[in-house]
Amino acid sequence: MTQITTFDDAMAAIRERSGYDRGFISNPFAGDDAARLGLVRTARVLDLLGNPERDYPIVHVAGSKGKGSTASFIDSILRAAGQRSGRFLSPHLHSYRERFVVDNVLIGEADFTKLVADVMSSAVEAERADAAIGQLTAWEISTAMALLWFSRSICDIAVIEVGMGGTLDATNVIEPAVSVITTLDYEHTAILGTTMREIASNKAGIIKPGRPVVSAEQPVDAREVIEAKAQDASAPLSFANRDWTVTGSDRSFSVSGAGWRHDGLVSSLIGPHQVDNAGLAIAAIYELRKLNLLPEETIDESVRQGIGSVFLPGRFEIVRHPSGVTFVLDGAHSPASTEALARAVRERFPGAEATIVIGMLDDKDLDRLLQPLVPLANRWLVAPPDSPRAQQSDIIVAALRARGAEPEVTGGVRDAIEQTIPVSSSATARHVVVVTGSLSTVAEARVALGLA
Repeated sequence: MTQITTFDDAMAAIRERSGYDRGFISNPFAGDDAARLGLVRTARVLDLLGNPERDYPIVHVAGSKGKGSTASFIDSILRAAGQRSGRFLSPHLHSYRERFVVDNVLIGEADFTKLVADVMSSAVEAERADAAIGQLTAWEISTAMALLWFSRSICDIAVIEVGMGGTLDATNVIEPAVSVITTLDYEHTAILGTTMREIASNKAGIIKPGRPVVSAEQPVDAREVIEAKAQDASAPLSFANRDWTVTGSDRSFSVSGAGWRHDGLVSSLIGPHQVDNAGLAIAAIYELRKLNLLPEETIDESVRQGIGSVFLPGRFEIVRHPSGVTFVLDGAHSPASTEALARAVRERFPGAEATIVIGMLDDKDLDRLLQPLVPLANRWLVAPPDSPRAQQSDIIVAALRARGAEPEVTGGVRDAIEQTIPVSSSATARHVVVVTGSLSTVAEARVALGLA
């Protein structure tokens, strides 16, 4: 193994373990048997590292829509309650270090380098001891890194987001205190299945025996699968709009469950969907309270402060440019998330004329993803992100033309951003530029706007 002594060495070591078009994830098309080996590999490395994941309770978050937002709400409430909280989210926007956060602080480069070196050493040891398990992937390495970092940081609790699916994701080696399932939708269908039951079965794989589960409201087929999985595991299950309810908008909403209620909450994350995500996060917090992992007397103010102070770049992030242009940066990349984005734009900018800058990755349901956005746009700019997985411009153009739009192809995200900024400060208050389609696209837009 090449010696890892610098941050660049560490990043190179992670890239070398990436098997899917040299991206940061392993090849998800290798089949379930290969994925199960991934769980074996991850568990072996954690054993060699002393099973750091057992040093603190974990909230495990799976789903199709709102995973990052829900996880961030939970993390923010925990921190407001005085808990030292670890947060493992993906993908990152600008730096791989964004995935390893304790008390809302990114891991430093020196600590990151040592963490990679230590986990990589254990990975090589596990591979040499049993060649049949194969080589650990970048995602499996990253999962082990996060779990080890939270132990080294003496976290009171950690919030872990699933990478893809649930059952066969490397994060599913953990035994969570609480499992959380956000809204399910058709995504990664070539990997997770083409029916809602298949997708739900994969996501519900994070349900563990006897461990409480909270779920967003789900399509009927998904709900039935989740209920059956929870029953088989004797896992207490609660659902949105059955066991707790949310009413209002992000500017003022109420959440109420059995024996608890919060009124007049304000969400720092914008959109009707974020109110639902906040409600799901609060329900998870009360499950932690039942387990005596949070002091009851701090919950009311912690919920209020935590919900109101989350900052999640690239999720309906509003940017006011000096030219007068208002940008909305949102990494929506599923049909449900683009539908939520369209609703949020109409609510926050009623009657606005919208230019949509769209760049996507190639494993998305293109037609269904675009459908909610078409009525919103006065102008389309197709801007593929700088990624080996970027969807080809001509495919996006064809899909938009089939829906009656006349898109313009740009030289990339930066070029598209430049085309939306007027030479003089002549932008009107009724005009908004929405950048969406993937977090990769949003990340490049943030760089172009000087935000990174």
